Amino acid sequence: MKFSLTDFHLHTRGWSSDVAEDGPSFEDYILIAEEQQINICFLDHYELYYVENDKTNPFYNSGIDDYLEEIDTFKETYDFILSGLEVEYYEDKEIQLMEFMDDYKKELDFIGGSIHEWIIGYPITTKNGLSRFLEKIPMKQIIDDYFKVSTKMINSQIFKNICHIDTIFRYINNNEFEPTEDSDVSDDRVIDLGRLCIKNKLKIEINLSGLKFPIKRTFPSKNVVKQLKSEGASFFVGSDSHSLDYFENQISKVIETYLFLNTI
Repeated sequence: MKFSLTDFHLHTRGWSSDVAEDGPSFEDYILIAEEQQINICFLDHYELYYVENDKTNPFYNSGIDDYLEEIDTFKETYDFILSGLEVEYYEDKEIQLMEFMDDYKKELDFIGGSIHEWIIGYPITTKNGLSRFLEKIPMKQIIDDYFKVSTKMINSQIFKNICHIDTIFRYINNNEFEPTEDSDVSDDRVIDLGRLCIKNKLKIEINLSGLKFPIKRTFPSKNVVKQLKSEGASFFVGSDSHSLDYFENQISKVIETYLFLNTI
């Protein structure tokens, strides 16, 4: 790659459903990345359930080929961009996910596995989705289930890179949905997931998105990163950008995070 550091987690309009219609395009990111001298990886959401069942999903009916073709067009001119996907893990779709990886892992530069929901329609990464989920299931069970499903994702070895391993705490924290007394929200649980990543030789994302939420920390936290780094974990850094202003403001934090990794 042309530059020394990479932001591995950018979402674009038209390809990620949680990006506004007037949100950033590939080219919008590219122009800023070139000016700021940072490599970038497009990591748009690939959610197999919705790809298969929602005709409005951009990847429905082999839309991934259009996605790759569009990025490849820019690659002909710019040597600091990577094609990637943030692929949702579904426990009941492991075979389909493995088939997808076999078909496309050579076509894509980078694939990150992640979990936003394990019961369709109840994403724990949106405040509304989590609120509705809490009306059905106790908080303790939601947290426990998140770590169980995450453990299965990591042990499946479908992915070589894991995104925001403790994103369950985006809204479940002392600043928003306060954890119930019977809930285990300790760093130990996150460290255990990280150790599984080490065992399975998977890279862990330091995701900066938590800095824009009331939790005001990365996923995972710096303390967890320090512990896992001391045990041999490998990391990549992602801003998890969904807007151009946010991306531009996060570049300095991406750089700071790499410097932090180099000092521990």
